[in-house]
Amino acid sequence: MRRYESVWVIHGDLPDEEVKSAIDKFSRIIAAHGGMLVGLEEWGRRKLAYKIQGTFRGYYVLADFAGVPATVKELERNYRIDDRIIRYHTVVKSLKVTPEALQAEIAAKAEVASKAPAPAPAPAPEPAAAPPEEAAAPTPEEAGPQAAPPEEAASLAKED
Repeated sequence: MRRYESVWVIHGDLPDEEVKSAIDKFSRIIAAHGGMLVGLEEWGRRKLAYKIQGTFRGYYVLADFAGVPATVKELERNYRIDDRIIRYHTVVKSLKVTPEALQAEIAAKAEVASKAPAPAPAPAPEPAAAPPEEAAAPTPEEAGPQAAPPEEAASLAKED
């Protein structure tokens, strides 16, 4: 088995039900052709760099999976056939992986996900603090002998 990573972009104007349907379809294709899905990340709707098939937005999905080259061939054939997919790209991450190592990785990811704490509720916003009172500039008597009024400091600087 080889390890692959495939990113595909679903047409951005489709409703969420169609997007989920497309993701399920390609996940099933991987499993049906002897592949093992290690991870699936939905990156969500994003703006495209340029107009593709009449849209400026796309829904990005990343699949991390293991399989044989025939699995990738069938997956990419279905990407080309499906009108919902506007772009795709698949790369090989590793030429040789064992199913046992993949099972261990999937189990480790599941364990980490189960131990992750639930997100804490956002704290209530605190009332705005009153602006600090501006400190009055010290008078020459308060500042001491080293401070000179701004007018005197400017004239002293010109004399140098």
